Amino acid sequence: MQLYWDYNREFDAVESRHQELQSIHIDLLATSLWRFDLVLLQQRLEGLVNLSKIDYLKIETENYTFTAGTPVFEQTISSLYPVTFKASEEATPEVIGSLYVQSDAKKIYNYLLEQFLISLGINAFKITIICYIILMIVHQSINRRIFSIARYLRQFNPLEPPKPLKLRYTPCIMEKEDELKWLGDEANKITKDVTSLYQNLKFQQERFADFANISSDWLWETNELGQLIYASEEMRKSLNLDIEHHIMITDIPSLKMATTLLSYIHERTDFSLCEEALHIDNRTQYLLFQGTANYQNKRFIGFRGTALDISALTQAKRDLEELNQGLEDKVKERTKDLKDNMKKLQKTQDQLVESEKLAALGGLVAGVAHEVNTPLGISVTAASIIKEITQELNNAFANQTLTSTQFSDLMQRMNETTTMLEDNLNRGAKLIRDFKQTAVDQVSECRSQFVIHQTLDSLIASLHSETRKIPVVPIISGSHSLTMNSLPGVLTQVISNLIMNSVNHAFTDTTKAAEIHISFYEEGDNIICEYVDNGSGVEEALHQKIFEPFYTSKRGKGGSGLGLNLVFNLIHQKLAGSLVFNSTLNQGVHFTFTLPKELPLTIISKDI
Repeated sequence: MQLYWDYNREFDAVESRHQELQSIHIDLLATSLWRFDLVLLQQRLEGLVNLSKIDYLKIETENYTFTAGTPVFEQTISSLYPVTFKASEEATPEVIGSLYVQSDAKKIYNYLLEQFLISLGINAFKITIICYIILMIVHQSINRRIFSIARYLRQFNPLEPPKPLKLRYTPCIMEKEDELKWLGDEANKITKDVTSLYQNLKFQQERFADFANISSDWLWETNELGQLIYASEEMRKSLNLDIEHHIMITDIPSLKMATTLLSYIHERTDFSLCEEALHIDNRTQYLLFQGTANYQNKRFIGFRGTALDISALTQAKRDLEELNQGLEDKVKERTKDLKDNMKKLQKTQDQLVESEKLAALGGLVAGVAHEVNTPLGISVTAASIIKEITQELNNAFANQTLTSTQFSDLMQRMNETTTMLEDNLNRGAKLIRDFKQTAVDQVSECRSQFVIHQTLDSLIASLHSETRKIPVVPIISGSHSLTMNSLPGVLTQVISNLIMNSVNHAFTDTTKAAEIHISFYEEGDNIICEYVDNGSGVEEALHQKIFEPFYTSKRGKGGSGLGLNLVFNLIHQKLAGSLVFNSTLNQGVHFTFTLPKELPLTIISKDI
């Protein structure tokens, strides 16, 4: 590249010099030639030929020729320019001769060759020095350290591990943490791991040898001929073997009757769970043989196997079979007793459920009787007042002392008392009607079409004697015309048990007003009922336990533990619904049960 640049520069300089003669000096030469000042013309030519890159100049006219310098005959760079002269600015230029310029290209080539050789020598010298320095740096930073790693690995012996490899560090020419330093650290790590692995293998080998020598099991190995080349200490003692003579395994006296084992060995295939009864020292010993046939390049090289003494296990198996036979008889007997007990338990549970229903009905009767007593008492009092007014009216009329004012007062009192009597009799009649409906529903499980709101309203009225103890008034939310074809008695039994559960367990905190909300709505073919109170709630750990039979937090205080279990069973079995329970401690309970609007006939037929 340098030579190419010099070549272009030199030839550009020649061309530039020729252009300089044309643009600057040719006018002076033309003036001297026009004035016929030949001496000055020759002097100017000799002066111009001394310029660099100019070797020969020649001016030719019709009659004269003027030259300067030495003509170039080989490798010439030449230019020919016309010599013109203008007598004045307005005159037309007149050609009076021609200027021929020659430059020697050979000098340029010699100069370029000389510069190339000088540059080549200097650069070769510099490159030699740089290469030497690089080689020294590579030798110090790479080669010597690689040789150190190779020498360390070649001399490494895991039996006598050397000190860790420490590579030489030379500042300025290498980094403190470079790839070779990493390689040295990895070599130290590998040799350390190899030493540790070798020690572990040696330890495992020694441990295996110890285990094999003290093991109660037999360990054995044969060669391709069937000769016993290894036997554990226990096997040698039991069979009185001397394996240094490589006895054939088929020639061992105690194994001659082990036909199954010998057939496996003859077939040269893997085997397992080969049980054999051997007669050793005048006693029968049961062993379980297992062996692996080893092949190398499809050539059989021998067996490696074990033999486990299962004499105690075989005896225990026999004892266990006898025991199992006795246990089977006992299990059959106990199973029969268990079935009888289960029948009795089921019968008892049914009786308890019925007792719970009758107890709830008895409580309902007592409450309604108490509720009916109030309107009946007021009615009796009103009848007595009417009787007194009638007697007073008759006496005044008989004595002819009845005045219009007295008659008006007596009739006004009569009307007020009659109204009071009518209201309380209607109230009593409503209580009796609601009680009758609720009682019939709770006792009967007949399917019917009923208005949900009306049925629940009657139930709430019949439970007033219990709910006023808190006091709390259950609020019913839902359509007054929504009906369902199901078991109204079972539904009232469910709601009644939920209300009584809240009354008995939920409202222990008297600082806040008790609330019970019962809502229902239609969703597709189902009726969704939600029961919510703001009582003490149930901790999460007991969410499933409260539905277990006989679980109650008031054991010995009148609680039977069947209320919520009855609710769960009635919803799932009688009403063919599903129940979801949510509660947070001190934030009340939330029961959500989904019931079919039309109870399937299969449920009823199954109950029947």
